[in-house]
Amino acid sequence: MDIKKDNKTVIVTGYFGAPLRETAEAIARDEGRELVVLDDEIAAADGRSITRICMLEGEHSYRNKEYELLQTLTDSGKVILCGDGVLHDDMSRELIEGCRLVIAGSDMSEDELWEGALSMADTTYHAFMKFGSDEEKREAFAGHTARQKILFEGEKND
Repeated sequence: MDIKKDNKTVIVTGYFGAPLRETAEAIARDEGRELVVLDDEIAAADGRSITRICMLEGEHSYRNKEYELLQTLTDSGKVILCGDGVLHDDMSRELIEGCRLVIAGSDMSEDELWEGALSMADTTYHAFMKFGSDEEKREAFAGHTARQKILFEGEKND
């Protein structure tokens, strides 16, 4: 990974199955920056897990919480680890336009990402990893990865 040091806030997101946390931790360590894990901050402030927030209030409520927190962090100079939802939400996407965006897993094959996803199967919120046969899970994963690739195309990548 080519690390560029500047004062811009760094947003780390990426493919399901990629080492997102490890990537964010490495950037924070190498650049001497504080790491903020967006989901951890939201859960701590709310008192409920992200899964619970989404189950009880819907994903829209979670996205609002994500946006509100991003408003306070995008000029912080920190490394912010977040899911790809920040790129799906127009308001969050607008906030992070001035940040350096790192897409973890962009250099990994689908097979490597699948192996990573399998290691997270017990902790992921992706329902397709919880139900069905192994073949059905892999097919759903491939579709998800294809949609992520479309989302990430054209994004800045470090």
